[in-house]
Amino acid sequence: MKKIIYVFAILSIIGAGCSKSFFDVNTDPNNAATSTPKLTLPAGIASSAYVLGGWYQLLGGFWAQHWTQSTGASQWTKLDDYSLLPTDFDTRQYAELYVGSLNDLEYVRNVAGKTNDWTYYLVATCIQAYTFQVLADLYDKVPFSEALKGDGNLAPKWDNGSLVYDSLIARLNYAISKDLTTKSVSNPLATSSVLGDEDLVFQGDMKKWIQFANTLKLKIYLRQVIARPNIASSGIIALLATNNFLSVDAKVTAFGKEQNKRNPIYETGVDRLSGNIVASYTLLNFLVSNGDPRLDYIYTPPAGKPQTGLKQGHYKSDAPTYPTITSLSTPNLQALDPVYYFMASESYFLQAEAQLRYGTDAAAQALYIKGIQASMTKLGATNNPTLYNTGGVYAYPTTPPATANEKLKAIITQKWIALANSESLEAFFDQNRTGYPDFLTISPTNVTSNMFPKRLLFPNSERRSNPNTPAQVPITTPVWWAIQ
Repeated sequence: MKKIIYVFAILSIIGAGCSKSFFDVNTDPNNAATSTPKLTLPAGIASSAYVLGGWYQLLGGFWAQHWTQSTGASQWTKLDDYSLLPTDFDTRQYAELYVGSLNDLEYVRNVAGKTNDWTYYLVATCIQAYTFQVLADLYDKVPFSEALKGDGNLAPKWDNGSLVYDSLIARLNYAISKDLTTKSVSNPLATSSVLGDEDLVFQGDMKKWIQFANTLKLKIYLRQVIARPNIASSGIIALLATNNFLSVDAKVTAFGKEQNKRNPIYETGVDRLSGNIVASYTLLNFLVSNGDPRLDYIYTPPAGKPQTGLKQGHYKSDAPTYPTITSLSTPNLQALDPVYYFMASESYFLQAEAQLRYGTDAAAQALYIKGIQASMTKLGATNNPTLYNTGGVYAYPTTPPATANEKLKAIITQKWIALANSESLEAFFDQNRTGYPDFLTISPTNVTSNMFPKRLLFPNSERRSNPNTPAQVPITTPVWWAIQ
């Protein structure tokens, strides 16, 4: 029950539009005397989950072509048109993560590090690293090494994404190397605390947090397989040898049915701004064409009609055929849906790609199948082995001698399906990195000369307050690792 109270209090503050931290102590995380890690950790997790599972999920849903703007409405046309401005994804997203989540988690890391409370330190490090990684992937450069210093540095430099990546790996390695033995009657000299509901993800299960850290490191290394192959290969090979990754979902579940207490994408995209988000024809048609049983779990069809998707960016041109959202399928989003950091299926697909590149093909195939199975289980769909067994439409490519790219395409395409409605931003990053799925369509309303978006623009709030903010870069410029 406590974890629900934690989240409800935090979400009501963020949902009200507050762009300041909900803990005044975070003005300087090194001198925060009125809070504790137990109080601040859930704030940091909830702030991160609210933003990543809200507006960033919305961004990913459109740019991964899981969703598109409905006819008869116009709330999210900027996403379909790729016409975002520096003021978009700014104060309630970018700034909230820095002032809220990252700052809260830095406070926990500082206090826990000084007292050798390594359980708190590990959890805070994992969520902070995950959040920094998302920001680095969206912006290419972010304030990092000089950030979160409070009044000590009000104009931090912007670090390259490669430096951020290296630092996150080092932080995760340091955190999981520590003694996580918790204080008890049998271990009175231990310095680490037993965590409970303040850990909104695993409720104090440190074995799962170590697996979270390893799975996050695997994702970070896989991003770099083309840009920095030597670093990627050595890191991935070491992780595969350890073979200690997540096999369960890493998620925040403490949501309620009341306003300001619901899943953030449901709160914004379904309840408050209803009538805007519909199924993208890109994913829906792929599922229909392949007889995929997940179709009716990912999308809700229009009343009395078959599943109907709208082509990306056709919110005006197809309005005569589909005059309102009631003519189209909509994503199946519910008030009590979790916010996911990792799904079990995602972990399996990450491992499958790693095995394909640096391990064995047999292991890659087995993990590929486990990923599909986990995706169906998560959705509640009936598992249908004929889809992925030999001869099935989703069968792992083997004959005639299949190329590595054909196998990678299969893995990333199945991962793209699995991430729909839950972690769509990761699907966008994968497409940005690999080019798969390779059948996405350019929105006809685009303002980018028929080029896909690759990043977000540097935020306007940083431009106003930080003279070290880099010169603006076009939204179509790839980030550092997106070399295909």
